[in-house]
Amino acid sequence: MRETQDLKVQVAPLSDDLAFLDIVTEWDVESAYQHWKTGILVPETFQAASFPRVVAVCNQKGGVGKTTTAFELAMALIAHGLRVRIVDADDQEASVSVWLRYLLEAHPEDRRLNLRDLFFDAKVKLAEVSYPTPYEGLTLVPSYPDLADVNAKHPTGTDTCLQHHLRKADDVDVTIIDCGPSLGAMTVSALIAADDVIIPVQGASGLDVRGAGALNRTIATVQERMNPDLRVAAAVLTDFERSKIARKIGGSLARAYPGAVILPARTNVKIGEAQLAKEPLRLFAPGSTTVLDYDKGARILFGLGAAA
Repeated sequence: MRETQDLKVQVAPLSDDLAFLDIVTEWDVESAYQHWKTGILVPETFQAASFPRVVAVCNQKGGVGKTTTAFELAMALIAHGLRVRIVDADDQEASVSVWLRYLLEAHPEDRRLNLRDLFFDAKVKLAEVSYPTPYEGLTLVPSYPDLADVNAKHPTGTDTCLQHHLRKADDVDVTIIDCGPSLGAMTVSALIAADDVIIPVQGASGLDVRGAGALNRTIATVQERMNPDLRVAAAVLTDFERSKIARKIGGSLARAYPGAVILPARTNVKIGEAQLAKEPLRLFAPGSTTVLDYDKGARILFGLGAAA
């Protein structure tokens, strides 16, 4: 791993007396709306992840909160003392590499080594494209827009490239792959490498639920042909506000993924401000409901302490 940061920020755990959502075992779509209380659905059959773990944050639709989900889950995990790597598999400018871009701008000599090199140069190792961040326990594999070459040119070994590199890595507890808004070769490579999939869906968008069909077919194909142990661990209702449509979407996700956690991530206007400030929301607005939801989601998904 390249040493590029001298000062480290220690991310602290949150207090348990904050306004976390309750855990429920069924998503309520039957009671009168005025009596409905939002909760995090954790099916009785759900099993917390073991370590090490590779998680792909994936949805073929853009603007659903994939990067926020990947980054804030990572921040919650390092606050609990875990070592986390984020792999930026999104060639858009609105990606986690941009959120942490100052890390790379401070070291322009390292720009040539990024995720694209891992696919196009068999001699490049994962450690050579993994960079420390200012946050204790968090490393980043960055990307640039030319990562799109992977989908366009499909170099030899694309499908199993990430699996090949990540299965040999023992320097982190959790790898989170922030996928791009397509179901191309890069996303397939992430799904083949992953143990779990987390699917962000906007809490007020019925089109996002309908659009999940293509992703489900891709997941099923990967399970059938390349990665039979891949599971959908969670669906995240991003920009969540209590409403009839959000309640209905949550019910649809619960039916589509009966073994998955359904995590409402309550809306927060400060997410955009945090991105402009190039800070994680967890540090920019530590008491916000969005931060609380991702923190509790991380505890549930990975069995960290008391999540109830």
